[in-house]
Amino acid sequence: MDFTLNEEQQMIRDAASAFLGERSSSASLRAVLDKACEAAGGTGLAAGSAHDAALWQEMGTSLGWCALTVPESSGGMGMGQVERALLMEQMGRRLPAVPYFASACLAADALQYGAPQAGRHWLEQMAAGAVTAALALPQLARWDAADCKAVAQRAGHGYVLNGSFAQVMGGAQADVLLVPACTDEGGIALFALRRAAQGVDVTPLNTLDMTRPIASMQLTNVQVSADAWLAAGEALQDGLRRTATLAALALAAEQVGAARQCLELTLAYAGERVQFGRAIASFQAVKHRCAHMMVALESAASMVYGAARLADSGGDGLEMDVACAKHAANHALFFCAQEAIQLHGGVGFTWEYDPHLYFKRAQAARSWFGSDSACLQQVAQQLADGAAPAPEGHAAHSEFEQWLEAQLSGEFSPLRHRGGPGDEDAFPEERKQWEQALARAGWTCAGWPKEYGGRGLSLSEQVAHHEQYARAGGPGRAGHIGEGLIGPTLIALGTPDQRQRHLPGIVAGTTLWCQGYSEPNAGSDLANVQTRAVRDEATGDWIVTGQKVWTSLAHESQWIFVVARCEPGSRGSKGLIFLLMPLDQPGIGIRPIRQISGSAEFNEVFFDGARAKACDVVGKPGEGWRVAMALLGFERGLSTLGQQMQFMHELDLVIATARENGAWHDRAIRDRLARAWIGLRTMRCNALRMLSGADSGRLAPESLIYKYHWSNWHRDLGELAMDVLGAEGNVVGDDHHRQRLQTLFLFSRADTIYAGSNEIQLNIIAERGLGMPKEARGNV
Repeated sequence: MDFTLNEEQQMIRDAASAFLGERSSSASLRAVLDKACEAAGGTGLAAGSAHDAALWQEMGTSLGWCALTVPESSGGMGMGQVERALLMEQMGRRLPAVPYFASACLAADALQYGAPQAGRHWLEQMAAGAVTAALALPQLARWDAADCKAVAQRAGHGYVLNGSFAQVMGGAQADVLLVPACTDEGGIALFALRRAAQGVDVTPLNTLDMTRPIASMQLTNVQVSADAWLAAGEALQDGLRRTATLAALALAAEQVGAARQCLELTLAYAGERVQFGRAIASFQAVKHRCAHMMVALESAASMVYGAARLADSGGDGLEMDVACAKHAANHALFFCAQEAIQLHGGVGFTWEYDPHLYFKRAQAARSWFGSDSACLQQVAQQLADGAAPAPEGHAAHSEFEQWLEAQLSGEFSPLRHRGGPGDEDAFPEERKQWEQALARAGWTCAGWPKEYGGRGLSLSEQVAHHEQYARAGGPGRAGHIGEGLIGPTLIALGTPDQRQRHLPGIVAGTTLWCQGYSEPNAGSDLANVQTRAVRDEATGDWIVTGQKVWTSLAHESQWIFVVARCEPGSRGSKGLIFLLMPLDQPGIGIRPIRQISGSAEFNEVFFDGARAKACDVVGKPGEGWRVAMALLGFERGLSTLGQQMQFMHELDLVIATARENGAWHDRAIRDRLARAWIGLRTMRCNALRMLSGADSGRLAPESLIYKYHWSNWHRDLGELAMDVLGAEGNVVGDDHHRQRLQTLFLFSRADTIYAGSNEIQLNIIAERGLGMPKEARGNV
């Protein structure tokens, strides 16, 4: 799944942003709202709903937006859900008081998917901007035939309709009303009624969210001719269900846009508002709250555009992914809107400032086409039915998968699903043998260029490779630091001699590497390293003294790469050197660290006059920070998709345990399992979005939030696992599945600490992602 926008999609987004920024600016929107208040003779809760007729006319006729997703055969542009999502996101930012969603999304989709033949006449007029339509649904949450609110009885050559609808979006602005009604034959049929027809009573409603007009509708003996009948039967039912699904997706995109605007308004205000002698944007408490807004926003954006691309590709699992997207968007907008009010302080509670407009939309939108509860129920039901879709792009029975299945069912069967985080000290010798077996079959370093011993797999092929490995239950890779970190770094920045000496052992699975970054006083603050490297003038080698800590698998590795300080008196990121060092030499001591899980995969490494040869300096002395940061870029690369397959296996294990012990019947547990699935799908879409932009060179928001998102998700899964186990979670026994869940619970506590703690991640998100003032750094 490629998240890259093509040129046409970028033009749609940018043109919509520019147009709505001018025509539905805060001042323009407020003028429309004030007019509605004046017309209604009230303010606040009795202010009526607004409608910008001039703006709506311009959208439909001049811009042609109403034709965006209408098929070309019906006079439309024939574009897809990604293009609609891009437009709806911009709509969400500006909240234009027009019935675009009601007419161009809901009503148009009902005709396109539910009545493609008889509805074409209306669809063509709607695409041209000549007709505005509204779809009258029993409730603004979903389509369910059992809730049908209207009855159509045969009367001569036509029908007589009676019924009532509590809320119809855009009903008062519509020329044509599309009404599903129960017929004499016992089925459901779709009728097209003129709003001006006798017996049709449409009454605008006063709503908290004044920017989306809603009306009630009463049908009293409305007589229509036979040609008002548009469709019936299963095809109509399927069409209306798809309409509701795509409506939820469009709303989710709109919610993402509104959440983005809340964040931008908040950043602008926090940058200007001065308290205690400085802008409040410099306060860490404010920065972290804004960072949380960005995490919620970008997570929802990834899920929304993932679902939109799935809709356009025709892949399986659309309804489930849309439920995930709507749930994520519900949270993102409500959270960002409430934070906008809070961080604006007192003025955030005033009518004059905009946050209340988005807060009201947030409350209303999370009840439309997928409340939090409804989304969770839908996801939980599909999990119960075993309907969770496999990752798209999965090529079944590939050569690699066949090899994995053969090996993991035979000699290496004890290694299946072993050796992952928290379990890395399991089967150490067997996993070394596994590395060499992978190498003999040509499956190590598959993404490396062929000239360095790899397979030269493309980005998409590498994604599939990692996912296939994890799905098959491949054990934690003892060689992953060499293959995924130092190898790519040497390919990018190493000398020909370094590549020639070090890469073959990694490819062969015979040389294992570990990472020497963290120190007792330099964890998240990597620039504070104190390990010293002094050049031996006689040999040109570097003599290293100091200590590294939290070094994974140092006791099993042959080599370590080390960041050390080579310039006396240097501070921060200046004066560092990046060294390659053999571990089996005088002057290096290794002491395992026992963790709360009882395992000991981390180590302390002590350097007391150990040596690194002059030919094993990567880059130049003083450039160690640049090399170290380049390596960290590889750390959060393609293997993320494989990591998520491991997470999926853990979630499957938690779900299976809940079914076996009856915890599944607890509604609270089911909801948490559904949230876990939503979080995992969101994580996947975010990673794919991140990888799609890997070649752009930009510091993408989806990249910045990734570690924070997955580490919190994994920690929460550990808690959920123990709650599913209940009292049994406290009992240590021989049940391997229970042991796995206990290890998950304990070891996941490290996830929010290593590779940048949560608190540091929030600083990074705020400073690099949002441009907020940097924290004072004493060592820079």
